[in-house]
Order: sequence, then C-alpha cells, then structure tokens
Amino acid sequence: MIKLLLFPIFLSIITITAAQNIYVLDTDGEPIRTDRQYYIVPGNTDVAGGFTLAGRNGSCPLSIAQSPQVGDSGIPVTFTRVSQDIVTINYDEDVNIAFSTSTTTCEAFSTVWRLAEADEVFSRAYVSTGGYTGVSGNQASLNFWFRIERHMEVYRLAFCPTVCNDCNPTCGLLNVDIVEDQRWLSLFRYDESVLPVQFRKA
Repeated sequence: MIKLLLFPIFLSIITITAAQNIYVLDTDGEPIRTDRQYYIVPGNTDVAGGFTLAGRNGSCPLSIAQSPQVGDSGIPVTFTRVSQDIVTINYDEDVNIAFSTSTTTCEAFSTVWRLAEADEVFSRAYVSTGGYTGVSGNQASLNFWFRIERHMEVYRLAFCPTVCNDCNPTCGLLNVDIVEDQRWLSLFRYDESVLPVQFRKA
C-alpha cells in the first residue's frame, strides 16, 4: 500500500523536473515569461554589465552594446514567441527580443533586436535594432529571431532561426566584440568564445 502511494508522488516529481528542464529560468528559478520584463545580465557577474543602446558610426538604427560597468543592469527586455498563445519561453526556440524603452535618437526605428548585415570593416554581423515582433516565415523577417540556449548552469544567446523553412541562415552565438573600448553585441561562430548570460526580473 505504501509503495502504491509513493508512486504518484514520485511521478509528480519527475513531471515537474522535466517541465523545468525545458523552460528558460530567471535568477529566481522561475520560467521567464512574455508578459514580464527582464534584464539580460552576464553569467559571470564580475565581467561588465547588462545590455543597452548605443550608436555605431553616428547612424541609425541604434545597436546593442554591453555596459562596461560591473553591476549596471542595462535596459530591460521583453520576449515574443512564434506561438503567442503561450507565455513561457523554452530554450532552443525562436524568440524576438525588444528593449522596453523608447528612444528619441532614432525614433523612426523600433527597439526590437535585429541581426544586421556584416560590417565591411570588421567582418562582423552586429546586433542592431529596427526589427519587428511576431513576423515569421520569410527571409525578410529571419534576422529578427534569436534563441536562448543552455550553457552549463546558465544560458547563452544564439542566432539560428527555424521560422523560415526555405531559408539557410548562418548560425552562431552572440558575444561581445570590443572595438575602441565599446562592447558591441555581434555574431560569433559556435567554435569561438561564449558569453554566458542570466535573466533577472526588472
């Protein structure tokens, strides 16, 4: 009788653990949600700060930069899934990322993250703004989609969208490219260095 009673409890524990394993968790151990704002902060807390907006070469749209100040949380973001009827975010799924702020510097452009074309000088594709949320299935919207992958005990950001069946994106990891003391978020190959990140409620 005791064994029969313990079996449902054991099964419930397995089910809860399995569910937690597919969700991206914030620093409180809770699944991140599309209806909340989060700071994306370094997994190594003694290395620079969170992400913010900055202009490259004095032009619009603004690009994504990492604050050089340890402890600076940056600007909070929101996430949008392909299937918008579900609010929790799973790792390895396509998401839009948008800063929860408006900007007067480049007000004609949204704050939705977008992977820009490769820079001719530095041969890097930098993460910029000016994207759209919830648009999928074509080449034009491909660069608006990112993903969160598990990395050791934390996470990493990646670009490898699956929202377009006929597209052939160049996949890679998002990391910081330091140019003249500015820390720009850009696309790196999978065999290059990793930028561990965490998600903290705003």
